Parts: sequence; C-alpha cells; structure tokens
Amino acid sequence: MRNMTATTSTDNATAPRAMAFSFGDPTPVLDGREILDYIEAWRNGKWYEPPVSREGLARSFRSTPHHSSAIYVKCNILTSTFRPHKLLSRETFGAWVLDFLVFGDGYLEQVKNRLGQPMPLKHAMAKYMRRGCDDLDTFFFVQGWKTDHEFAKGSVFQLRQPDVHQEIYGLPEYLSALQSAWLNEAGTLFRRKYYLNGSHAGYILHLTDALTDETQVDDLKRH
Repeated sequence: MRNMTATTSTDNATAPRAMAFSFGDPTPVLDGREILDYIEAWRNGKWYEPPVSREGLARSFRSTPHHSSAIYVKCNILTSTFRPHKLLSRETFGAWVLDFLVFGDGYLEQVKNRLGQPMPLKHAMAKYMRRGCDDLDTFFFVQGWKTDHEFAKGSVFQLRQPDVHQEIYGLPEYLSALQSAWLNEAGTLFRRKYYLNGSHAGYILHLTDALTDETQVDDLKRH
C-alpha cells in the first residue's frame, strides 16, 4: 500500500485510540499542462525543439483505448494496403505511418552502400528526431540532452502534418481532442479509486473496540 497517511486522536489518556489512514490515489499518465504549453519551435543553439512535448504525445497515446485504437485502425488499414518495395518494407512503412499519426511527423533515413547505391530505407523514431538550426536539411537523433547523433545532410526525409504556427515540425490532427481523452482517463481513474480498487476500496473501516491496540491496527494496514 503506497502513500499511506495516518492521523490519531485521543479524548483522554484512557480513551480508545481512533486511527484513520488512506491509500494512494491512481495517477494519470500526465498533467495536461505538461503538453499543451504551446509555443513556437525555439532554438537551443543546435536544433529546434518541438512546439509540443513529444514525450507528452507518446504518453497520451495510451491514455485511453478510444484514442489509441482509432490511430491503430488507421495505421493497420494503410499498412495492409501498402505494396512493399525493395527500398521500403511493410514493417518500416508501418512504423513510419504510426509515428506520423501519433506525432504529426514521420522520418525515413536513406543509407547508401560503398558504391553509392541506395539501400533499404530505415525508420527513424519521430519522438527523438530534431531539426537543425543552421540547416533545415540537417537532422539530429536526440534521446537525452547530452546525447545526440547527427545524420548525414540530405539523408533524412520528413513527412510533416502542416501547422499554422510554424513550419519546422508537424503536429497531429487530434491535438484539440486530447482534453476529451484526458477527461475519459480521469473518469476511469475515479471509478477505479472508489469501486474497482481491490478488497480495501469502497468502504470505510472504523475501529472503536476498546480492546483494539496499535499493533492490531498496524497489522490491518499491512494486510
């Protein structure tokens, strides 16, 4: 049991002890403020930061089944109707499409062999892709602010969902519906907290037996 808090009170030295304790609440995947603090893409000196948190979009993707299932349906339809090419496999295409639907961006890297001939395209994860400040044809793969990989200039193709505020990154079409998805998640967590959270939820245990001692209360809290 986590986040357990306890309060005690006694009327006099001989009165039975009364103790109340609560259990930790279910927590949402993120606070809406973490993602909807919308600003234009700003420069950090090396690359442009996305205008909306990519981490927030990734976590919101699974905040509710009504949100993720709709995206998966679109992705599965496109992937099933795709005709594989020697330079673009169905697996790579599916990952590229899923990124585009979730983040509003999709990235493919072109790699050439020693003879300069093109090899099969590689999927670059949109969550970690950043566009260079000095040259928009330069891209970086950034998993942490201390670690980055710079792609060869012109080797990355970006498929972008247009945005009315900036032209560096794309934004997903469902952005305005996220509040509804979070509300659905909040409602589910509310029901879990008060109805479906195991044998200890849904009632209040009140001990008034004079024979009840603190050791017995501690045993109840542990079990």
